[in-house]
Amino acid sequence: MRLFSRGPRCGAPASLRRLALLSVLSMVLVAPAVAQSPPGAALSLASDPALIARTALGSERGTVVVGLLRGGKASYGAAYNPEPPAPRALSAESAEQPMFEIGSVTKVFTGLLLAQAVERGDMKLDDNLGQLMAGKIKAPLSPAVASVTLRQLVTHTGCMPVMADGVTGGPALASQMRAFERQELYDALPRIRLLGAAPPCAGAYSNYGMALVGLLVADRYHTTWSELVRARITEPLGMNDTVILLGDKASRMAPAFAGDRRQSLLDMKAYAPIAALRSTAADMMVFSRAILAGASGPFGPAAVRLLTPLASYEGAEIAYAVMVRGTEGARRTYYHAGVTEGYRTLWMLAPDTGEAMILLSSNTRAPLQRVMLAIGKSRYPAPTVEVPVDADKLAEYRGEYRVTPSKSLDFTVRGGRLLVRESGRGYNPLKPIGTDRFTVGEIGAQIVFQREGGQVVGVTLSQGGAQVAGRRVREAALVD
Repeated sequence: MRLFSRGPRCGAPASLRRLALLSVLSMVLVAPAVAQSPPGAALSLASDPALIARTALGSERGTVVVGLLRGGKASYGAAYNPEPPAPRALSAESAEQPMFEIGSVTKVFTGLLLAQAVERGDMKLDDNLGQLMAGKIKAPLSPAVASVTLRQLVTHTGCMPVMADGVTGGPALASQMRAFERQELYDALPRIRLLGAAPPCAGAYSNYGMALVGLLVADRYHTTWSELVRARITEPLGMNDTVILLGDKASRMAPAFAGDRRQSLLDMKAYAPIAALRSTAADMMVFSRAILAGASGPFGPAAVRLLTPLASYEGAEIAYAVMVRGTEGARRTYYHAGVTEGYRTLWMLAPDTGEAMILLSSNTRAPLQRVMLAIGKSRYPAPTVEVPVDADKLAEYRGEYRVTPSKSLDFTVRGGRLLVRESGRGYNPLKPIGTDRFTVGEIGAQIVFQREGGQVVGVTLSQGGAQVAGRRVREAALVD
């Protein structure tokens, strides 16, 4: 999770190092510096899809296609760099649309398969690895690993590492993702070093854990994950362009880039349940309609179950591998993001308004943060009316506030203004909006300080339907 800062620009090796992180970018907890008002700041789910596409592509090479569902109707827009001689208008006919790797949005399909299995009574969220792995591996599991449940795996709270065998990124991550067979992935489980003493842990994104979910659900039905996706999701919905193996569709893949460098497709075996699907905006709109239809739709109660929060995650909640922002009884937003070596994706649902969006990009450097930021701000606006404040009292807020084990917010005062940054990044000015309340209105963030005995002791950051709180751990702000 990043607060108030622009993510680094990275090539393919770096993008794979950060595959786990980028695929769960908090919807608006990533932001450009406030001094640089981000393009697309007024975007919302009601915007022209072509405008969203242009904003998401920026100056990068490649193709972006955006599908929007609003008022029961789907519309599509695209951006290209370089522009084709005669670009065609996109229709709902998927044969007219380019295809993209959807990356970790694939995990939503895996979450739905689990939701269906639980709804049928064929699996239980409290089934643990000790039970599920019986007879599948020879080496014994440690008691802690054996106790990890499906609930914890599908919510990234099972203390599982990003990948097997201590791999965290770089060429080794790409190699493991491409090469691991099913039995190799299973046999790595006895060697797994959990991130905590025993589950549940605070949310820690795990490709390995989600791959286990997909394979174990497939095992329950004595089939493969890819066949289960076809039989339970894509074929019933007529999603003919949502596939793993491209066959004669290969020519429809939008050429993939990392910046100006062409990239290859990311083919995988045992890790298929986390990122293997290729699709079109039209197909993803069909999928979105089916989920928004709820219990009365083609997935029945499993669609409702898919979006039911199961655990806390990054200041908000997580359902069956679906990120959840907002609170119960208020507007909730459901989403997942994805990144591979040459593609970036954002899928989003807003059931309160019946809206949905799929954003497919063929450049891993495409600045999707602009779109995420703007839509988050539109759905969860922060107060912007400035109120007078005694500049002499701003020093009361100076200091470092720990919001996660690895992240802090640092506050300092310059030129009569209070400024904030995530540790090690640039400062952003805050606008006072009330007693102990400040905002970074450009990115829809609100900061509220807490006091005990009249002394400032903590802070809460609310942004994009998520909220994180921290305690003061240092009186003076860190030096730049």
